[in-house]
Amino acid sequence: MDITDRLAGFAINTSFDLLPADVIEQAKKCFLDWLGVTIGGATYPIANILTGFVEEIGGEEQATILTKGIKTNVLNAALTNGAISHVLDFDDTHTASLCHISSPIMPVIFALGEYRHLSGKDCIAAFVSGFETSARVGLAMGPDHYHAGWHATSTMGRLGAVAAAGRLLGLSQKQMRRAFAIAATQSGGFTVVFGTMCKPFHPGKAAMDGILAAMLAARGFDAPENILETEKGFCRIFSKQVDFEKITDGLGKHYELLKNTFKPYASCLLTHPSIDAALDLRSAHNISADEIQKIEVTVAPLVREVAGKQRPRTALEGKFSVYYCIAVALLEGGVGEDKFTDEKMIDKRLSDLQQLISVKVNPEFNNTTAELSIKTAKGYSYTKKILVPRGDPRNPLSFSQIEDKFKILARKIFQEDKISKLIYYLRRLEDLDEINQLVELCS
Repeated sequence: MDITDRLAGFAINTSFDLLPADVIEQAKKCFLDWLGVTIGGATYPIANILTGFVEEIGGEEQATILTKGIKTNVLNAALTNGAISHVLDFDDTHTASLCHISSPIMPVIFALGEYRHLSGKDCIAAFVSGFETSARVGLAMGPDHYHAGWHATSTMGRLGAVAAAGRLLGLSQKQMRRAFAIAATQSGGFTVVFGTMCKPFHPGKAAMDGILAAMLAARGFDAPENILETEKGFCRIFSKQVDFEKITDGLGKHYELLKNTFKPYASCLLTHPSIDAALDLRSAHNISADEIQKIEVTVAPLVREVAGKQRPRTALEGKFSVYYCIAVALLEGGVGEDKFTDEKMIDKRLSDLQQLISVKVNPEFNNTTAELSIKTAKGYSYTKKILVPRGDPRNPLSFSQIEDKFKILARKIFQEDKISKLIYYLRRLEDLDEINQLVELCS
């Protein structure tokens, strides 16, 4: 097999001029969405911890920590921006690979793009290169990888990050093959840390390691050149059910980027079908939380495994609690970022409502399916089944809807005139001579 070689060739040769218009439009949605959640996450404790760490250890001023106005080296900038971008768990998701693909790749784009004064077209091409790399390897690995306890955003994220970095740094195909191995050998990240700062740390570290791997490969750092397909290499170590054809089948012709999901709710994506059902029932039947006697929700097996925290104690844990997400949807009619605070985790009305929820698993359900039933004290029963939640590529958010999400998140820090300028540049990203024009607005 020559899987690593073929993927390396694709990674370094992806050209903006050859990308389909719908792929370019989708990529710009990803830039808009990622920058929004990064700005929104900048006030969280992990942002201050990592920024303080970077200030303490120093570093050559090569790239910016977004919203902080602090410059550091490209590695530290990628680490910090990547972690901040995932802290809200509001970033886009490629569901087929169970991976948040933008959060490990965009920090690479912004750090190296600023450092090397690269154009919007170069940045879009590098992003597509990285996204397709992560998505296709993720598809090849199958769900076995995630079910074993590996966080795909962390493991697969490094491969996408190094692909983007290699494209931006102009690596040769041989160097790119080695860069894949340098990134792959650093891979790790466990799902057991979900609900703590370690989860957002994963994409930040993946972005950092991707840049490191590409830079070392450019300097002649030695590494195996077939890390994906070799007997004890990346794919076979991390999964027992690898389908290598999925990595290269239609590569450069069919884009997984078009299957990306953008989140309308600020919680684990696995909770979204249940949230949709709760919001739809609340709206359709004008259900008051005080009337509810019993709530039953049936979900896919992975939902209870990953998002089954019954008594979340912190805002981060609440994002991985289908119980809390249903309760806040029914009680408050929205599941935006403002619904996830430590104070709300001890709100008595929300806690009492969660006590009425029972979660059942149907092994026949996929991860985008949920069925919610509500019984009221007056004897009424209402049921809603969701097959395709909002934000899914089969039920997508428009550019304007992502703009609205961006505005809500950006208002935590920026004034309206700056927000409007950011959206203007992001809409026309391919026209920017340098991505630095965008970065400067984010300080």
